[in-house]
Amino acid sequence: MVNLTACRYFLEVVHLGSIRLAADRLHVSPSAISRQIAKLEREFGEPLLDRRANGVQLTEAGTLAAEHFASILGQIDLIRGEMSDLRKLKSGSVSIATVDGVTDPYLSEQILAFRKRFPAVDFRMRIRGRERVLEALEKRICQVGFVYDHFSHPMMEIVGQWRQPLLALVPPSHPFADGRAVKLPDIADCDCVLPDDSYGIHHLVHRAFRKFGGKPKAIMVADQLHFLIRHAIRSNAIVYVPLQAALREVEAGELVPLSLACGDFEHRFIYAIVRRDQRRSPACDAFIAMLTSNFPKHEKADAAMLKRLRAAQAEGKA
Repeated sequence: MVNLTACRYFLEVVHLGSIRLAADRLHVSPSAISRQIAKLEREFGEPLLDRRANGVQLTEAGTLAAEHFASILGQIDLIRGEMSDLRKLKSGSVSIATVDGVTDPYLSEQILAFRKRFPAVDFRMRIRGRERVLEALEKRICQVGFVYDHFSHPMMEIVGQWRQPLLALVPPSHPFADGRAVKLPDIADCDCVLPDDSYGIHHLVHRAFRKFGGKPKAIMVADQLHFLIRHAIRSNAIVYVPLQAALREVEAGELVPLSLACGDFEHRFIYAIVRRDQRRSPACDAFIAMLTSNFPKHEKADAAMLKRLRAAQAEGKA
């Protein structure tokens, strides 16, 4: 009989790539985890992990086991939730994988609002680049994901979308912050900061520049949007992000949008996505419904804010 604790230990090792890190996370000894994994390997008659000096890697059998264990444990969590009177959402769990452009303040505020209504519902969140978000849903690690820009994945279903044009934001002291109309070739020689290639934004910006034979002058590439936004402010550089990623800085007047005409940046969206064949907890479905029902309202508020900012720039008040 396969031990569920052993399955959980095994999956934590897989997620972290290390028995020691998994032991720290689970507050057990590394030897306890090793014993449980050894039991699984004896049970199945195959090595599940290739143990190396710098961590562990899945064997072919381990890859198969990890997929099935994640599915089994997900079903068990679902059963537990449904047995906890989730019709009234007295309890439950919501697991989210998201790009970091919508985490703060948006998702943080939405989770707070949801838990005021349903305080016994807990949340788990993984903040990753777009490809890792899709991977978390594909492997059933998370129930719902949020990604920016177009994606293609046969297992995924879009359950909501919120228009978020990609903006070129700059500090008010930037030479092009005066509201004049510009195109990408006009700012090709300006310093910018970019997320790395795990982000859809990275590829979108490079595609747009390639159309006129250009290349963004990136003085910094990083995998964390908040750092890039703060670095752009300090460096008087352009940062390419949707409004929600830099909402606080825009509201505080630390960043303003360039009046940039770029069709490639206009029709971009934040997508709420789920795996088509995955059963979700009632708490997760209720959270998704709350968020997506408000997407049109937030979209209008964003458009109104950008209109005010650009009007102020045109009048020389920004």
